[in-house]
Amino acid sequence: MWPIYLLLQNFGWAILIFTIILKLATLPLTLKQQKNMAYSQLFAPRVKEIQRKYRDNREKQAEEMQKLQAEGYNPTGGCGPLVLTMLILFGMIDVVYKPMTHMEHIPSDQINSTVSVAIQTEYASVFLNEYNEEDRKLIDLYRESSTKDQIFISETDSLAKTEHKFKDDEGFKADYSAKDPTDITKDERIKYGEFSEEQFADITGDKSRLSAETINRLKQVKTKYSNLQKELFALQTYKKYPKSFEESSMISDSVKQQMTNLEKNMNFFGLDLGQTPQWKFEPLLIIPVLSFIFSVAQTLISQHFNRINNPETADAGGMGMKFMIYSMPVISLMIAFSVPAGVGLYWSISYAVGIIQALLLQKFYNPAKIREKVEAEYKANRKKQQEVVTTAVVTDAETGKETVVKKTETLSQKEINRRKLAEARKADALKYGEEYNEDDE
Repeated sequence: MWPIYLLLQNFGWAILIFTIILKLATLPLTLKQQKNMAYSQLFAPRVKEIQRKYRDNREKQAEEMQKLQAEGYNPTGGCGPLVLTMLILFGMIDVVYKPMTHMEHIPSDQINSTVSVAIQTEYASVFLNEYNEEDRKLIDLYRESSTKDQIFISETDSLAKTEHKFKDDEGFKADYSAKDPTDITKDERIKYGEFSEEQFADITGDKSRLSAETINRLKQVKTKYSNLQKELFALQTYKKYPKSFEESSMISDSVKQQMTNLEKNMNFFGLDLGQTPQWKFEPLLIIPVLSFIFSVAQTLISQHFNRINNPETADAGGMGMKFMIYSMPVISLMIAFSVPAGVGLYWSISYAVGIIQALLLQKFYNPAKIREKVEAEYKANRKKQQEVVTTAVVTDAETGKETVVKKTETLSQKEINRRKLAEARKADALKYGEEYNEDDE
């Protein structure tokens, strides 16, 4: 995706073009999968017969299935595209989670610095924008070494925990970030957001006088930057508090420019692809909804064509298989609400292109013709397997010259089995020194 992103300077368009290229590149695998499905259909009656006949003898059933595989039957022949799809999906998740690394190629030390500034900025935001003034005053006291002990709970009532100003505010409970943001300067970020591990333990520990809501919010900030989405969170904080980053000496000017470009390029038709869709009415809701709709459409089309092209195997697996197939769109919807919108966009485009591909393949790569070709190949292979080449030395009666003559015979399966048995008995006779008479056969 990186060269596509460099060319188009937009994350959404890069995902779209990449997905189309990917579908074209994996088309041979899709065609092979269709051929494997035709083979499966060809062997389906025999598979069912083996399963019925040896349903109480698993060992014999496995033995007979191995014989089918020797003839060309491959029960896992269609798994390749599915495995590849999952691997690419995991790769796409990593790309969306880490746009600084994969799209802008920002050095890792500068990414770490950017994340550190973002964490400090969010800590500072807790005290400056979202919470009561008493908590902020306690941090002012904490920065003064002579009054440091005043932020710890005393045994007397005079130094108890502060009361949170918005604890009864329903709007506050619903969204911690509902308070109006303000620009955070470098000095404010350092004073209210720069804490060592020891200092953070002090201000969020059991003895801290900070309100429970403030401590909880600080811990939430720390936790969220410890997961895979820290680059996206840093980018969102940069978008919200650009001044804090602009004044930072920890980040180079070139990286600041890259951050500005990335913040702009993550928008696709007004949608921030770094944000995770929520279960509420908002513009980002369109991505998981499209993912669900296209997934349902692809499932229905796939099942419709399967019933037309492979009537013998259309109902294979019973209700359990059908439940799994038709539950996939719901699973797709749930996942789209748990990952950044960029992943959901990739998924939606992949389903949409898959639908178009299925319709075109049905028209131009007709499964009926594939089946005819597969049946012809199978018959040719079976005939070849039943051909036996024998050699004999013929002596000319007049000249006495010897000539090697090869003869090709097409034998029935019964005759092939008879000859194999005869060869085995002959080998046993030679092994144990017994007399072997071919006429006994």
